[in-house]
Amino acid sequence: MIRRNWVLAVVAATLVLSVRSVIAAPQAPAQTPLPITIGYQAIADWLLFVARDLKLFEKAGLAPIYVKFEAGAPMIAAAQSKSIDIADLGTVPFLTGLSRGVDWAMIGISAEGAYIEGLVARRDSGIDTFADLKGKRVAYYKGSTAHYGLLMGLRQYGIRPAQLTLLDMPPAAQLAALKNREIDAAMVWEPWLHRMAKEANARIIATEGDIGIYTNVDGYVARRDWLRENRETALRFLQAILMANDVLEKDPGIGIRAVATEMGIRERNVKEIYRDAPPPNIYWWTDRSYRYSLVGESGFHRRLEYLATFLLDEKLVSQEVDVSNALDASFITEVLKTGKRGQ
Repeated sequence: MIRRNWVLAVVAATLVLSVRSVIAAPQAPAQTPLPITIGYQAIADWLLFVARDLKLFEKAGLAPIYVKFEAGAPMIAAAQSKSIDIADLGTVPFLTGLSRGVDWAMIGISAEGAYIEGLVARRDSGIDTFADLKGKRVAYYKGSTAHYGLLMGLRQYGIRPAQLTLLDMPPAAQLAALKNREIDAAMVWEPWLHRMAKEANARIIATEGDIGIYTNVDGYVARRDWLRENRETALRFLQAILMANDVLEKDPGIGIRAVATEMGIRERNVKEIYRDAPPPNIYWWTDRSYRYSLVGESGFHRRLEYLATFLLDEKLVSQEVDVSNALDASFITEVLKTGKRGQ
């Protein structure tokens, strides 16, 4: 009995000490959500919309605010005023921003856009190919990737811009003008391609990929001063993007539904877009041989140099664009080293 009481006393004392140690032990601080303002467009950005809808940014330790833009060009002013931190925009407004003194860098690829941007024309316009654009009224959005795609398409078919009427207007105005027969065609991106085909008795003539133009890429871009001061925030952003990538590998339907909702078009149309322009392979961004590698002196880097020269020649920018530091692979390199596939 004495031994039994002694054992019980020892157990009781141990429990008391254990409870006291738990109470006294400092608790691990919870990860503080870091604020981030993300500028985006209603394009086929599978990774961003999946990360947003599944709250993967919050899971990565961020407190995101989203600002929607109709095109990439207005994000230049937003970056200059520091009203957004990371922007999802195309290569043309990205380079245009550099030419205007916006010191920013591309840290990720959001969409390989060759097959989600192209020429759409009214069915009764007599336009069947780019070669039929002579004498027609064609709308575009100045300073966008579609602007570059249109000029490159005309050059490819030996058509001078002076041989047609070019009208600068945003996509929503293009749709209205097409409905009202004020224009014959428009060079635009999704979801406007499908919306114009559906709502304006039009049809898609060709995407940029159909005629061999592969410069239309959308990327995640941030100012360098913000990246220096908020490196951890940028890393968490890419961690969420990586998680979204792994979700899409298992179930593309999640991304298709997210993009269909954002674009306001039918899921069957978004399935076609996904088939032609699936998410970029995030695990290849650091591979120099990848078409859209973020590594300096990669094929994508050289295409940015060609595009910068074209923009200057066409007087779309007023001064030479330095693209030597336009790409920054250091962030995704760090994320891929510390992260595990499938997490």
